[in-house]
Amino acid sequence: MDDFTSIRNFVCATLQRKGYSTLGASNGTEAYKILTENADKVNVVLTDYNMPDVSGFDLLKMIKGNPAVAEIPVIFLTTDMSYDKMKNAKEAGLFAWIKKPYQLEEFFGQIEKASSAPVKSN
Repeated sequence: MDDFTSIRNFVCATLQRKGYSTLGASNGTEAYKILTENADKVNVVLTDYNMPDVSGFDLLKMIKGNPAVAEIPVIFLTTDMSYDKMKNAKEAGLFAWIKKPYQLEEFFGQIEKASSAPVKSN
């Protein structure tokens, strides 16, 4: 999810070239709706932190608060490097924080780790 169409399209195209299927959203409300309607098809949520409508952090809290989707790993792909925001996001259940501009190795490495992360049992 990214509010900038060009960034969203670039990230989706990059993932698709590596064989991933993607679903795109332009804001947190749309992303949450798409996620809950397609929970069985989603292995990872990749979102920006700074978003209009619903921030990436608020989306993270919504996801982790819904048992139907809470186990899906969430990764932030963002320019924001605030230590407090990173700490709060990790405490809320964030899987990874990737700084833009990102290195492809780190990007795909985190996607692979998140895709193969074991499901936690409560």
